Parts: sequence; C-alpha cells; structure tokens
Amino acid sequence: MKVHFIGIGGAGTSAAAAIAKKKGFEVSGCDIDSSSSYLPELKKLGIDIKIGHHPSHVNENDLIVNSYAIEKVNSENSEILEAKKRDIGVFTTEEFVSQHLARKKKIIAITGTHGKSTTSAMVAMVLEDAGLDPTAYIGAIVLKWGRNYRFGKGEYFVIEADEYREKFLNYNPKIGIITNVEFDHPDFYKDEESMVQSFVNFVKGFEKDSKLIVGDKNNENIKKIIGVSQDIEFLESTKDHEPKINLQIPGIHNVENAKLAFLCGEALGIDEETILKTLNNFTGISRRFEFKGEASSVKVFDDYAHHPTEISASLLAFREKFPNERIWCVYQPHMYTRTKALFTKFVRSFEESTVDKLILIDIFAAREKNTENISSLDLVKRIKNKDAKYIGDLEQTAVYVAKNISTGDVVVAMGAGDINKLSGLILNKLRGQNGR
Repeated sequence: MKVHFIGIGGAGTSAAAAIAKKKGFEVSGCDIDSSSSYLPELKKLGIDIKIGHHPSHVNENDLIVNSYAIEKVNSENSEILEAKKRDIGVFTTEEFVSQHLARKKKIIAITGTHGKSTTSAMVAMVLEDAGLDPTAYIGAIVLKWGRNYRFGKGEYFVIEADEYREKFLNYNPKIGIITNVEFDHPDFYKDEESMVQSFVNFVKGFEKDSKLIVGDKNNENIKKIIGVSQDIEFLESTKDHEPKINLQIPGIHNVENAKLAFLCGEALGIDEETILKTLNNFTGISRRFEFKGEASSVKVFDDYAHHPTEISASLLAFREKFPNERIWCVYQPHMYTRTKALFTKFVRSFEESTVDKLILIDIFAAREKNTENISSLDLVKRIKNKDAKYIGDLEQTAVYVAKNISTGDVVVAMGAGDINKLSGLILNKLRGQNGR
C-alpha cells in the first residue's frame, strides 16, 4: 500500500511514517520545513521526501496522511484537495496509527498535560529491556535510540496519546496512563471542564478488563476521571510500595514519571529488578533538560517546557543540578491563546523561580494569528523581582547572551517553538569570540 504523509517532519507524523516504512508500506512525504530534526532518520530509511506542498505529490497513492497542524494552518492544502478530488482516502496521523499500524496490537497509551513523552519513552524502554519487543510511537527523540519510534514484533504498541483536539480518542488502550490533567490548549478547549470531559471520554474508550494508571489521584480533575468505567482496574503508587528509583535525569517531576512507568511494568508482570535497572539507566529524550554543548565554560541546554507548571518544574530541576551557578533562562512563549489564557500563571512561575537572568523573546505563533493582542513584552512588564528583559528574535538574543554571559554560567533555551535553534546560535557566537 502506498501512503503519502503531509507534514512528515512533525514529531508524531515522522514516527508514524517510519513505523509504516518498517511495516512494509511504500512511503513518501513532504514538509515545508527542511530543517526538521526528524527528517535525517526518515531519509536514512529511504523515504522520498519533498520540500513544500504540491498536488503532484499525491501521485498514485492509496492513502494520504496529514497532521492536524497542516489542516489547522491551511484547510485548503493543495494536496488534500487533490486527494479528495481523486477520491483517495485522507487520514489524520492518529487515525492512520490506530487503524493501520496498531491493529491487532495491545495498546499502552500515555497521555496527560505534562510528562507524556518522557513517560512513554520510559515505558517503551522497560518493555524493550524485558524482551517484549514493543513498537513505540513517541513525540520526541529518545536519546538512547536516536529516534522517536521503535519498530518491534511483540504484541504491545506504546503510544504517546495527545489530548490536543481529542487525538487520543482514536485509541482503545489495554493499559492507559494519565500523568496529570491541567487546563491547556485554549485554542481548542473552551474551558477546563470541557478538557476534563475529553479525558473522561478517553477512559470510556478503554478495552474491557483494561488498566488505568494515574499520577495524582488527589488532583480534582483526576478524581472526575477515575471510576468512569467499572470494567477498568485502577492502579496507583502508594507509600507502602515506593520503588527505589535513582534517575540519571534531574527533577522531581521525572521521578513521578518513572513511578508511572514502574507501575506499568509491574502490571505487565515484568520483574522489579529489570524495571528499576531500565529506569535508573534512562538518559532522557530530546528537548527535555537536553545538554547541547559548552563554550567559554558556559553550559547551554534546550528544554521544551511551555506551560507554567512545566516551567516551574524544569527551572527547579536546573537549580537542583546547578545550585551555585548563575542560570539564564531564555523563554519563547508558545501560541497567543495559551499566553493569554495562562498569563497570570506564567508570571507567577517566573517570579517564584530561582532563575537569575530571564529573557523573553517574541511569541511563537504556531498555527495562530495574534487576535489576542498580546506580546512577550506584556509578560516582562508584569514579572516583578526578576531581572527580566524582552528581546525580539533569536539572532538578537544570541548576540546579547554571548556578549553578557560570564564564565561558569548556565543557559537554558526554553519553549515549544523554534527556540530549539537558539542553543546552536549561542554556542557558535561564544566559540567565534574565542576564534574557534
């Protein structure tokens, strides 16, 4: 079967395309971003990738797979229109994964507002080390694998199930993990209640005799979700049975993620020694406290945190790791609607953090236009008791940081947009200053 992926460079779509190729599909794809970090792996697999969109890319394909990002940005995408004209089936990435890649597999779906990528990677590696040979579909590169997927011949399919636009409703898990539930994605969910209802609907879709593992059972939103189906076994970590987790990656939030992965391993009958060995050897995923390099004795990191709770947790982890160093945080807000809806919480996260230098750059628009009439400068004006500064773009920010940084300082480029490019810019400028 020939399948063409529109937006193949995206985190989820690239994983789906790679698994499809490994599974025997004839795969092609296109993307407007030639710099996507997921493309090298796809090219290594021999997938034909075009840059840009054109009706001719549809060719004689049996199926077209497109990400929600493409549809949201351009509902009149020329390739989708051409496919419909030719009566070729058009699937979202999640529909394709569910109906074509995960068919006849036992799905382990991990979702939640924070921590789902890390927890998914942990679960997949626990199954891998236990010899269960899972397939895994993850929205970030697992550092040990060097890619965001795993193709296996075992019966389990580990899926990072995204709650945005109710994508996770495509899956009917045998085991489900909900890390936590906080209001997010205000561009889709009108309020917190509607978002919680989506999680309820997700759990209602579980297979019979399945298991639900949750992070914080005392969380009010989690309470509303637990017990919606009598056919589901509910699992939680208790103080009577605290696994001896000693992670290589920092942060209390990652310990909580590991506890969920531990429970999942136990539910599958994997022995405790194997689970703990895997978790304690886990080296993380891309863009989560990821060390990008050092120049002029300055350490530079990249971090994906883009929600107030994630920012607080990540900056706390950085302070735990570097108790005496001066920490610079360069933050790029992600989307106007999120910045507006969670404005007060963003302000509080930065005010309560122990970061020494704070720089905010322009909001990453993603799929939006600025109908909210909000900017990063609005945040800077509200943040008190911090050395906060607004700088417009990545290049200007790199120049400023390289010029004002001191030996021994730590820099974290934070956000879910294209701020992942900043670490390289800063390192290049620092090395250029030294002539190497």
